[in-house]
Amino acid sequence: MSYDLMIKDDTLILRTSSFRAEKGSVLHSGIYNRELASSLAAGGVLMLLGFFFAASGKITVVHLVSGAAVFAVLFLVSRRFLFREVILEALFDRVNDRIDTSVRKIVGSVRQVHKMSELSGICLDHVTVQPENPDGIRVVEKIALQHGTVIPGFGKIKEFHVVQLDFSGERVSIFSSGKKEEAEALIARLKGFVSDSPNRGA
Repeated sequence: MSYDLMIKDDTLILRTSSFRAEKGSVLHSGIYNRELASSLAAGGVLMLLGFFFAASGKITVVHLVSGAAVFAVLFLVSRRFLFREVILEALFDRVNDRIDTSVRKIVGSVRQVHKMSELSGICLDHVTVQPENPDGIRVVEKIALQHGTVIPGFGKIKEFHVVQLDFSGERVSIFSSGKKEEAEALIARLKGFVSDSPNRGA
């Protein structure tokens, strides 16, 4: 399941990193991911340090051991702060008649607050994303085949089923999935929770 859902008394909290219907990176996640990006960043810094120490004197075993430790620390810091996933959190509060959605980014966050009583519906939208640069896709696939590698789903049309909160025409997307049944299951749980709100008439 690509989301976390916690319900306690009159509060529901949804947390997910899957809430945008977009083509994503030109590189497949199996080739280029956050771990690889963190490794490249840590390796780049370590290489600069290596040039500095090499110019100032002979590199010893102590430098190599220290370098390995520094790489590990830089990798963890990069993964945790520079290349962390963007998380959406939606708080449904029946008592205070409030729906609070926030998107946590690397720096700061974007927040929207609405009244639950003003929620006119929870709907499912279908989005199709066409691949761009088909020539580039064919080149990458050809190179991958030459190395005996198959990249599943690379360059294919992507379909997303997006869960949206409708506030009288203003829609807020809170979840996106390639599986329609997963999105429908979330909608059912959200509707069940909202329908029990004391601020809703029926």
